[in-house]
Amino acid sequence: MVADPSEYRWSSFNSRIDTGDSTGWLDTDPCYLALGSTSQQRSERYKAFVGDAVSQAELSLIREGLQRGQLTGSSGFVDEVERIAGLRIERRGQGRPKASTEK
Repeated sequence: MVADPSEYRWSSFNSRIDTGDSTGWLDTDPCYLALGSTSQQRSERYKAFVGDAVSQAELSLIREGLQRGQLTGSSGFVDEVERIAGLRIERRGQGRPKASTEK
């Protein structure tokens, strides 16, 4: 939608990072308040949190998993889900397996 959250008209991002006068309409949820003891601290930490982007490799892995309906995560996570679910989960290639030409 936008390259930077500050560019999105309906986002609360600008209000959260502005340490000046409060708009009066934006609620302050407990998670936001826990970012610091001062408005300056909360603003800086929130801006840093939002700025921590997902890497392109991670984003590609997530998109691939969603498109194929496959589980996405670290090998440890996948192993744990396999153990709990009692199913083998593998990362498959795109499309159907090639038919064997041997007879």
